[in-house]
Amino acid sequence: MKILIVEDDPLIAMDLEDELSDRGFDAVSATTVADAQRMVAQQAPSFAFLDMHLRTDTSFDLARELRAQGVSFAFVSGNDASALPEDLRSSQILTKPINFDDLVRMIAEAEKSS
Repeated sequence: MKILIVEDDPLIAMDLEDELSDRGFDAVSATTVADAQRMVAQQAPSFAFLDMHLRTDTSFDLARELRAQGVSFAFVSGNDASALPEDLRSSQILTKPINFDDLVRMIAEAEKSS
């Protein structure tokens, strides 16, 4: 199962990628929305973890694109839902610091509902 990680902090991205790979997932990461969009265009992931704020950009438009394609996702952030645009406030949020068991639970729940 392919999992996309969109995170601009290299250490967090490596941690997420390593943890998910260790648990048997095909984890790939992107540091920008543009890179993530190219990856999604090549092959849609089964699930995506999106940092809300990426340096000078946000992942909100990418989240909308994923939702339109039927790809489940969760935001990974130090912020709560109030930091999201109204149309994305019902999205799942995993707060930093990350509990890796929560990552796997979110993927499993999305897989069951698809």
